[in-house]
Amino acid sequence: MRVTLKHIADDTGLSIATVSRALSRQKRNHSASEENIYASARKLGYPLFINADENHQLSIALVMKLFEGEFYASLMNGFYKASESSTSEIVFSYVSKQNDNLVEDIIKLSKKYSGICLFLPSMTNNDYLKIKEGVGQYPIISLLPSKNPKIDTVCFDSYRGGYMLAKHFEEQGYKKFGYISGPAKRADAFYRKNGFLNHIHENDDLELVWSFEGDFTSSAGKAAFAEFKKTGLKDIAIFGGNDYSCFGFMKAAIESGYKIPDDFIIAGYDNLSFCETFTPELTSIATDFHELGKKSIRTIENMVADNSDSYGNISMIPVKIKIRTSSQRRR
Repeated sequence: MRVTLKHIADDTGLSIATVSRALSRQKRNHSASEENIYASARKLGYPLFINADENHQLSIALVMKLFEGEFYASLMNGFYKASESSTSEIVFSYVSKQNDNLVEDIIKLSKKYSGICLFLPSMTNNDYLKIKEGVGQYPIISLLPSKNPKIDTVCFDSYRGGYMLAKHFEEQGYKKFGYISGPAKRADAFYRKNGFLNHIHENDDLELVWSFEGDFTSSAGKAAFAEFKKTGLKDIAIFGGNDYSCFGFMKAAIESGYKIPDDFIIAGYDNLSFCETFTPELTSIATDFHELGKKSIRTIENMVADNSDSYGNISMIPVKIKIRTSSQRRR
């Protein structure tokens, strides 16, 4: 049965005209009656929110900017696999790298899909606040950590990943540590760095002797090595921030005659497949995109079923360390 405006009107006790005006409005007024209309539309499976078939299948949009690289392919593949074991449909929605109306576009998408998952590293807390005000009570989550989340978040445990690597370096017998940071405004880069540094600071015999401000790109990794080479440091353990930074750093180091892991050890974050094909193979923090997809889909489904709001709750997906040659000291 196809849900119509009359069904929503009967469910809410409001007139068909009132329901029609609310659902056709570009921006919500957030009145009590309008919020009831949107809640009823989602519950009944109105096509504005749900691709309604006989099972009332939810349509969940994964909204992201489209960049090249294995990381983004892994993210999409994880959600695709997760949707295979769910009754919900995942729709990939891409936004341009330069989009001055991103917040407004996301608000418009809330009228088209049952729920939204956001993977937009450039978003600020102010952007999330505007989105929350624009969509009202609506199933929407972020897939990136925030220092002060405004909507529910499902993300990897970035802090734990950094901490695990520092502990691994110590277990390999290293006392001197280095770090290549990610983008300054990225909360995931902030938490990775804090986890790494906190383990160092908890042990009096460990010391951070070198650091470089990067941006998670291989070109930043190459620039980091150029600065590192000037220091003359060796016998040091380096956390590259992510795998791409490590690849750039390692390539430049090998081209300059350095030997890994003889001169230094290094590890990254994300465990991209290229970690196993690079020589030496790169130690990295493994992130399970399939589990991220499953948890995100379940979170949206539960919001729809419970007619609940997105308040800023955080769900962490555990990470693991995959130890390879790049961080194993040669005895």
